[in-house]
Amino acid sequence: MISVPVTEVSQVAEARRACVGLAERNGFDEEAAGRVALIATELGTNLVKHGGGGHIISAAFDDVSGATGVEVIAIDKGPGIPDIAHSLQDGVSAAGTAGNGLGAIKRQSESFEIFSHAGQGTVVITQVLPGRSLGGRKPVKSAEHFPVCSAVSVPMPGETANGDAWAVRSDDESRTLMVVDGLGHGPEAAKVAAEATRLFDKYWRGGPAEVVRSLHAGLRPTRGGAVGVARIEHRSQQVTYAGVGNIAAVLISDDGTTRRMISHNGTVGHNARVIQQLGYPFAAGLNAVLVMHSDGLSTNWSLSSYPGLIARHPLLIASVLYRDHSRGRDDATVLVSRVA
Repeated sequence: MISVPVTEVSQVAEARRACVGLAERNGFDEEAAGRVALIATELGTNLVKHGGGGHIISAAFDDVSGATGVEVIAIDKGPGIPDIAHSLQDGVSAAGTAGNGLGAIKRQSESFEIFSHAGQGTVVITQVLPGRSLGGRKPVKSAEHFPVCSAVSVPMPGETANGDAWAVRSDDESRTLMVVDGLGHGPEAAKVAAEATRLFDKYWRGGPAEVVRSLHAGLRPTRGGAVGVARIEHRSQQVTYAGVGNIAAVLISDDGTTRRMISHNGTVGHNARVIQQLGYPFAAGLNAVLVMHSDGLSTNWSLSSYPGLIARHPLLIASVLYRDHSRGRDDATVLVSRVA
């Protein structure tokens, strides 16, 4: 993911260029790239005028249809939006401007979500697909139609190489997720993350402990890192987890019950004395989620602090947690998956 700080008007253009460049590298034609440009411009302008500054984050994503799209996220810790429905109406502005920003963004997006509370700031997520006319389609609003997994993964400020990575693979019986944090940061840590992702793609069908052991052997030539592997087993209704190093994994039920999973001390690839998987049962509920993250995020968060957030788009959940709990001095990744 690319994160661009936007605290003044001159930085809006930089954010737009980053988003459009990403779209063009992923096959967007001129019309589709123009939609991305409009969204980035409006979001960046809103950050400056209303949010007290913030960040524009962009990344490529794979749609369920197989198309590669672009997601653009705006995060701020400003005053928040008191009435989102009212603010989405064209002509509404708190800054004396035309006020077409949020409405225009929504119309140009395949998926569009806002989470905002007074005094806590605002997060807006948008997703755009190439070569597809919206044709009046409404953005998805029901949790049962949201993607099951989404993540925010951002390099340490000042770095372009990300030493964190995540991956998800599924079959008919289960979904297997991995988060890796290469030791340190920068290009060498990024090599760890890339190799761990390659190995995960090869070995993910084994149990989580078996997968971590395979990564432990395969990462010996690298500086190593922290790895967490979780498997959501639909039939038995449990999450099986194995972790080494500072990867956090938290299972949160619909009723807010939280279970934190155990990661053992060590460095995968060098020193992993205990590689053990444990099972954590869950009650099947539409809104239950599994959250995994690197130590670029602090662990003192709770979704209960954000009423209604657990039922929202996984990318929105990941973005809010990143905004409020990123340490700001390391690569940071937060992966959110439905367990239903």
